[in-house]
Amino acid sequence: MSIGYFKALVILNQTFRKLPLASRLHILVRFITCPFLRTLYVVPTQGRILDIGAGHGTFARLAVEQGAREVIAVEPDLRKALLPIEAKGVRFVAGFDEAIRGMFDAVVIYDATYRIPLEERERLYKRAYERIRPGGLFVLKDLDPDHRLKMSWARLQEWLSDTFLKISIGDGFIYEARASLADRLARIGFIDFRAHEIDAGYPHAHIIYTARKPGTRD
Repeated sequence: MSIGYFKALVILNQTFRKLPLASRLHILVRFITCPFLRTLYVVPTQGRILDIGAGHGTFARLAVEQGAREVIAVEPDLRKALLPIEAKGVRFVAGFDEAIRGMFDAVVIYDATYRIPLEERERLYKRAYERIRPGGLFVLKDLDPDHRLKMSWARLQEWLSDTFLKISIGDGFIYEARASLADRLARIGFIDFRAHEIDAGYPHAHIIYTARKPGTRD
């Protein structure tokens, strides 16, 4: 059963209550404006998950509550990764995904690729593929560039955030259309590519992509 909206707010408040006010407000606004709860269906029960570009760890914390056994949340922005966060079932790593070893039932990248050039992004997806157990899941939460009106608002919001808040790493905005992404993941070896639009009621064009690594889990 999925987590309810108000229960999720309570969980996040308990998890991040010791953080500075600015961080808590950022986490709250992010949760309100992003359909985290609509993405939890991808969480493998008792699975081990690698969350790349985890930010403050909102998805990671909710994934554990949803049933994941463990989430390794890796985040290169030290302003987020080194905050005093204690979340049961979540292990925070300050750095890039290359620092992580081991195999996972799922690799999740949640709104963390849009500033990465496409060639570098493909290398990231290849590393994700190598870390997924046979039969495991790759999850990419992104924005859908085919929704031009909603994307205009998203780009304006990011510009304002970069200009005044300076809370993200990198420059520019590169959103890949689903057909191009499907081809890219297929070249890497992923199968069963699917796209689910989850933006109903939100001002942003939220979409979640999933694909699997061939094989069968033990």
